Amino acid sequence: MKISLKIKCILWLAIILFGISCKKESNVGFLSPALKYTNPSIKISVGASLIQSGAMVTDESTKPLEFSIDAIHSEDGKIADKVMSYKVDTYFWKAEYTGKEKTVDELNQKRTKVNRPAIDINPENGNIVIYPEASDTLQLTKGKYTIDVKVKNSAGEIVLKSALTIDVSYALPYTYRFAGIDGNLTGIDVTFERQVNTGNKIMVYVLKKDGTPVDPKALTGYDYSNTPGVTDLKDWHNMGLNNPTKYTEFPDHLELEIAGFPLPFVAGQVLRIDMYNNGDVNGAYFNYWFDLSILKEGIWKVTIKLKYN
Repeated sequence: MKISLKIKCILWLAIILFGISCKKESNVGFLSPALKYTNPSIKISVGASLIQSGAMVTDESTKPLEFSIDAIHSEDGKIADKVMSYKVDTYFWKAEYTGKEKTVDELNQKRTKVNRPAIDINPENGNIVIYPEASDTLQLTKGKYTIDVKVKNSAGEIVLKSALTIDVSYALPYTYRFAGIDGNLTGIDVTFERQVNTGNKIMVYVLKKDGTPVDPKALTGYDYSNTPGVTDLKDWHNMGLNNPTKYTEFPDHLELEIAGFPLPFVAGQVLRIDMYNNGDVNGAYFNYWFDLSILKEGIWKVTIKLKYN
């Protein structure tokens, strides 16, 4: 009986001491060795839009956590000094970009210009970011890079070696995304040709199935507005920030002069083009729409080939 009571006392003491040790442990914090990215290896095309790894999975580590890039290695394992020192001018946004801003001044009220590492990290959640402005292929050459990430909290710090691998290539100097067709169209083929590397002009050709051109006057922009008296045409007249600066119709194509590239003016955004015809082009109503951006200056030829039976 006495032995049993003694054992009980020892057990209670052990529980109390364990509780005290746990309390101290919780005050110190916990830093998990299992910190990781959901996708530790990603292929990226730099230049068209903001690229993000996603936040790091913290495995119940004590917050707040502080993340930083400890090192970036090239494929041969050496420190990629050029990449780590490469910085770009980009923007942090204070308000929502709508695409309806009329002037650069109006746009700049919503954003702050910053100079940041081309490969950056959110210090609060570990999200690794590659900015669209990181387009210098001599500073950030094509190939694979591994990123070591340092994580700190109240428990200490750890360096996660090769936490993320990025396989870098470069985006085309334009983007195109098919969005839809209606009426008697079976499809559209859209091509982009950068005819001259300098300049500020876009030439738009729309072709029938036999290759003959459509007069631009036969095509009308689709109105996205539901407000009486307000129009929101998604056509070549409306390309953001008062672009185009000059709009000229020829019998076989459009010529658009642009204030500057990228188009739209905000990197990573796209323009919606949505055009229809009432039937005088090929005998029946049709409608097509797509999204685009043009990232580099020049004289561009955009050709839209209509497909129908």
